[in-house]
Parts: sequence; structure tokens; C-alpha cells
Amino acid sequence: MKTFWWSLSGAVVCVTLITWLGPTLISWWFTPPVDTLFNCKGPIEWSLRRFQWAQFAGLMLGAVAGAIVRLAFKRHSPSQTPY
Repeated sequence: MKTFWWSLSGAVVCVTLITWLGPTLISWWFTPPVDTLFNCKGPIEWSLRRFQWAQFAGLMLGAVAGAIVRLAFKRHSPSQTPY
């Protein structure tokens, strides 16, 4: 059960960071493939799709990282030896 809570907390931390840093990273890293003469709908939809995928990736990576941290620092009691 503790692994679940570590995974959940890792996911929440990563999604929070991605939500906070995402728009800056998207505007720095990517150039929209749509012209922006008078219509901004295309670039906005494109960047929001990228942002949603970044949030999803952050959620998954955070959950995995939280589980790995929990398993790496898990204390084994002498009664739990595999022998």
C-alpha cells in the first residue's frame, strides 16, 4: 500500500511541475506548424494537445519514479527474508 502512495505522490509532483513549466517549455522547444496571420485557433489547439501529452507523460513518469523510490528505500525486516 505504501508503494501506491509513493507512486501517487510522485505522479502529483510531476504533473504539478509539468503544469507549471509546460507552457514555457512548449514555447521554447516547439514551433507551431501553422501560420498565424489572423487566425490563432490552429496554433492554440496544437500547443494545447502538446501540453496535454506532456502532462500525461509527467503523470506516468512521476508514478513510476515514486514507485522506484519507494522500492529502492524499502526497509526489509528480518522476518521477510526469502529463506
